[in-house]
Amino acid sequence: MDIYQFLNNLEKIVYGWLIKHSILFTAQAPMFGGIGELGSATVDFILTARNVAIRTMGGYWHSGLETNARDLLGREKLAEAGYTVVDVWEDDINHNLETTMELAIAGQEMLK
Repeated sequence: MDIYQFLNNLEKIVYGWLIKHSILFTAQAPMFGGIGELGSATVDFILTARNVAIRTMGGYWHSGLETNARDLLGREKLAEAGYTVVDVWEDDINHNLETTMELAIAGQEMLK
């Protein structure tokens, strides 16, 4: 089954960039038990060789108190597991894809 068909548009942009630059990754990686388990998470992209977890953050999907709390808890659990967590935001991807992704694969986020 091709995971690409299950990605949203923002994730497809990141997926394409990673492929173009020959970065090894796992997309839609279930962590801490996977979907449906308490405390679980699905991470958009895991760069295993770099220990980087990239989460794509679109305004529509990542707004509201409950979602913000879930995102924060997910960040903390990934960090505790040894990952550098990088949130890449829709505006940054749309306006400066190259810099956003170069920073992301290095474990850094765009400065706001």
